[in-house]
Amino acid sequence: MGMAIPKIIMELWLRDLENGPAFTIDDIFDFFKKGEQKDAKVAVARLKHEEAIKQKQNYDGSVLVSLSEKGKLRALNLIFRKLGNKKEKWDGKWRMISFDIPIHCTKGRKALVYRLKSGGFYELQDSLFVYPYDCKKEIKALTSLFKIEKYVCFGLLESIDNQDRLIHHFKLG
Repeated sequence: MGMAIPKIIMELWLRDLENGPAFTIDDIFDFFKKGEQKDAKVAVARLKHEEAIKQKQNYDGSVLVSLSEKGKLRALNLIFRKLGNKKEKWDGKWRMISFDIPIHCTKGRKALVYRLKSGGFYELQDSLFVYPYDCKKEIKALTSLFKIEKYVCFGLLESIDNQDRLIHHFKLG
């Protein structure tokens, strides 16, 4: 069952991100080969028990499956961990995330900072992080989940002062 849970979460996450039609429970099992379907059933049951997925009966009797808020957070955790290991060709641009999040949104601020750090983002200042690879969708999803979009700015920079230090930090040169 080891990889079944992350696979299900990521498939549901991608569908949600693309605003595609909901998956049925049978669609979920179709992601897996015949020999892996037992693991998939156990994984779905576990995700339901953990309240990471929601199930809804469709008008035709099929069962629709989507991520709950807990499931979306779990997907984001997986995604940001993967960002920390990203090794692709750098396009020469920097992604800058800056924020000024009010006190009443402390939970969202802590969640953002934690995920940026776990994703390997470089902290230039308390509320300013830099990253060399595309991450706009991930940042947008995270800020949306915690309802802090209006306090976070995303920028695409051609260059930044002392970028040699960043190139060395991210092992780009």
